Amino acid sequence: MVNRKNQLKLANHQQQIARTLIDQQMWCWGCDVRRAEGNLLLGYGGKKRPSPNPRYKSAYVFQLQDDMTLNLWSWGLWIACPQHGSLFLGRSRFRLCYIRETISIPNAWSKRDLALTEMPLTDDDRLHAHHLLTVALRWIGDYEAWVGAEVEPEYRENALTKWPQRKRNKGGIPASEMADSWYDLSTSIIN
Repeated sequence: MVNRKNQLKLANHQQQIARTLIDQQMWCWGCDVRRAEGNLLLGYGGKKRPSPNPRYKSAYVFQLQDDMTLNLWSWGLWIACPQHGSLFLGRSRFRLCYIRETISIPNAWSKRDLALTEMPLTDDDRLHAHHLLTVALRWIGDYEAWVGAEVEPEYRENALTKWPQRKRNKGGIPASEMADSWYDLSTSIIN
């Protein structure tokens, strides 16, 4: 069960940008997986973890510095580090949830499979969660910068024109600004 006691917040002016960015990014990752010229998540070093149940989509796992592991599903991102615990970033409304336990590769195929429990965050928890979130947001920015350098210039913009939530999100964030938007967001986190 998740409640607000173990969630982090962003500055108010960044919350709408964060909501748009995460939904847009998840859409783009889906496009990157289905790319005819090759799966970009695999090209960026991810390892595909097929779901044991065909009704769920695969997960992708990335090994980061300092024994950190980042997991991607179509419904969220999980980052874990032995010194910092684990953090979940949900696609829906940029919801964040921190736990002290380090679970590098969760056996999860839907959000309800994650080990998210109620607990109030201590000051130390907030520092650990802040660190994990900052690393995750910068990693996404690095990924988007890599995509911009790796593929044809119009690739990401073409993917965004097909994004079903584009109109609702007033066009979203332009492809050329996605990496910088993630970097900017990483500096807007409130402890």
